[in-house]
Amino acid sequence: MKKFINASIIEKLPSDHFGSKTEEIINLLLNGHSPAVYGIPGYGMNYFSKHILLQMQKRKPKVKTILLNLSFENNKVKVLKSQLSVIIGEKKINEITMSKYLKKHKILIILVEIHSPNYPKLFKFLCALKELHQKNFMVLSIGDYTLYTKTDAYLENGRYLFTPLIKINNFNLHGVRRIIKINNSEYNWNIPLDLTKRIFFLSGGNPALVYSTCMAIYYEGERILKHRERLIKQQPLNFRLSEIAKLIPKLTIEQQIDLGIINTNGTLFAELLTEYIKGNELEGLDELFPNLTKTDRKILTLFIQNRGKIISKDQLSLILDQTADTYSEWAIYKAVARVRDKIKDRYTIKTLKGRGWKMKKE
Repeated sequence: MKKFINASIIEKLPSDHFGSKTEEIINLLLNGHSPAVYGIPGYGMNYFSKHILLQMQKRKPKVKTILLNLSFENNKVKVLKSQLSVIIGEKKINEITMSKYLKKHKILIILVEIHSPNYPKLFKFLCALKELHQKNFMVLSIGDYTLYTKTDAYLENGRYLFTPLIKINNFNLHGVRRIIKINNSEYNWNIPLDLTKRIFFLSGGNPALVYSTCMAIYYEGERILKHRERLIKQQPLNFRLSEIAKLIPKLTIEQQIDLGIINTNGTLFAELLTEYIKGNELEGLDELFPNLTKTDRKILTLFIQNRGKIISKDQLSLILDQTADTYSEWAIYKAVARVRDKIKDRYTIKTLKGRGWKMKKE
């Protein structure tokens, strides 16, 4: 889901909107580094790229900046060469023309919407330019969680890029209040600021979830907050929650904690995400385990969302649609054994005699 970002919103963001990350990134760039920024869905990838672009234009107008959205351009190297040609005033981009320009001038390339390391030609081209002048040619890469989970694959073709890696965290209570005020000003929503704490816990401080929750309140009224089952079905909130939820079966518990999906106490970072997973089978399980049945996926979803906690026979009985007349312990044990055997290469489910079962956190 892509949407146009109004430039006026970017201009309303204070320089410290993303905390200390803005200063950290700009300092790294001006010292010749080429960092990479990542986060979970909804952290504000496009906002952050345009925020950095605006801050650089204000502070260092002599630095020539190109923003390249990898989702929009097909022949990315060709597009980049064309824009570089305009900057340096030469028809042909080659080692001689670029080296001559970089001796006296700085160029910053901002890559945004990075979702995969499969751009070898682009990354190698950027590295070749970086070799011409380490200090004056900088690249800022802004992408999704794969920058963290597939770092080696990115570095294979981009050895001068993607370092250091910097994660954008969810916003704190003050940040959420600021987002609400900015959106109220931009869209005339008038969301009461006394709802800030409530929206913070529902969204976990994820900017996209904050925005989508506020939109739901604007159209449905504050009463929607009392009906979470209805709230999570609101678009684009449902879409945003599904984007995050589909990562859960793909990542280890350690990766989920590092990315901020799970808090250190084992709970999900947003109350709405917890609500969403309760009523939805985790997406992506059929890709990881194509031999799972629909019931298998429901059972596995229950174990994943309660990893480290004991799952009782009663909980599994509900998933198997058993009634007082059809209740069967044998069927429950058989269902768990079937799922355990199918997922044993990735997950471990331990039997706790007389108590139930538990999926190991590791």
